[in-house]
Amino acid sequence: MQKGGALEELIESLAVQLRLSGQGIILKQNVLWINYNGRVFPKKGAPVDFLGVIKGIPVALECKETTSDRIQLTESHFPEKEKAFLQDFEKAGGKAFLVFAFWKHNSIYVVQYKSFSQFTRKSIRNEDVQKIGKKINLNVQNFLLELGI
Repeated sequence: MQKGGALEELIESLAVQLRLSGQGIILKQNVLWINYNGRVFPKKGAPVDFLGVIKGIPVALECKETTSDRIQLTESHFPEKEKAFLQDFEKAGGKAFLVFAFWKHNSIYVVQYKSFSQFTRKSIRNEDVQKIGKKINLNVQNFLLELGI
């Protein structure tokens, strides 16, 4: 799926709800993209998609989405800099999460990075995420509940 896809738009909508309810703030991190011979590549930018604070707890979110059965976890789709940032964020006292959307299955899951870091395959399926994550519907209260905040 393209960068800035449907999942990130849903998270941005959720961020507005969080801010308006006074429960927190989540901000989309900017990435500069360049077009080279018809292909788009990241030039520089943030190591994760969203950073914020919810109920006083620092939160980092990395979004991954697909219209197929699998999300690739190879270096080109989930770089080491993202993994390292999520790990370091948790070591520093924050909560780091991956948000996976499998549009073919109409499902969205949130997985704490600590749980995900044990996963060693090169791709992840909807069935795999069901075992390590929690299905969410992106209403604010459900989202906070599943984040454990």
